[in-house]
Amino acid sequence: MADTTLVNFRLDQGTKRSMEGICRDLGMSMTTAFTLFAKKVDRERRIPFDVSLDGPVAQAPVTIASNYADPAVIVEDAVRVFGEGPAARRALDGASLTVRRGEFVAVMGASGSGKSTLLHILGGVDTPTSGRVVVDGMDLSTLGADALALFRRHTVGLVYQFHNLVPFLTARDNIELPVRFDGTKADPAAMAELLELLDIVDCEACLPSELSGGQQQRVAIARALVTRPAVVLADEPTGSLDRASGARVVELMGRARDRFGTTVVLVTHDEGVAAHADRVVRISDGRVVEEG
Repeated sequence: MADTTLVNFRLDQGTKRSMEGICRDLGMSMTTAFTLFAKKVDRERRIPFDVSLDGPVAQAPVTIASNYADPAVIVEDAVRVFGEGPAARRALDGASLTVRRGEFVAVMGASGSGKSTLLHILGGVDTPTSGRVVVDGMDLSTLGADALALFRRHTVGLVYQFHNLVPFLTARDNIELPVRFDGTKADPAAMAELLELLDIVDCEACLPSELSGGQQQRVAIARALVTRPAVVLADEPTGSLDRASGARVVELMGRARDRFGTTVVLVTHDEGVAAHADRVVRISDGRVVEEG
């Protein structure tokens, strides 16, 4: 029998930020995540996922309309104010947007224009000060904290510039995190299809440190897609990649959209990346000013 050891949870700041981001996006507390990870590992420190969370699996949130409603995204007069009094800042100032099901939309704008805030509100990571946001038939203002956690885990898939992969888990285990957090396992056939689609079959047993930046981002995209979400929200997913790797990532996101019918909303500052989208939306001073 192989020697075993316990995971050391004295995390460096980079790992801690990644873990916090993953837990936020998937609706999981850090305590529960550590309970999940604090199992014996083999000498190569690859953690076998042989655990299920205690307690019943939470039920999906009740929708205000049938799932897979069209449009997939409706934003009406969204306002998001940070701070109070003279220091208050309007990151969104009456933004409105409609995205049809299966559409690939790129959101562009200058730094500070509100594009990332808009994406965070669509993902239920942040809430608008006023206005209405409906995603896949769910009015997010009607969802409590538990329902929002399930919404982030099942209805939307979130992809960021810096991947947010758990460094001591293999690529495959990182991809399976959303379903593992539900106490289930990914369907083998569905996983095989996803790995092949994103060209990461040879990466599944590797740790993130053993992968290139482009491969890590494809693993992050696979994690966002593993639950077959209605909408994928990507915030500058090519920002840390060279041009060739970035183009490959966006091409594969388009291929995933075509295969699964997933709606994609992607924030970018790169005109070349935006050219892959069906439509480009431009935002300025917290308002959508152009749709093409």
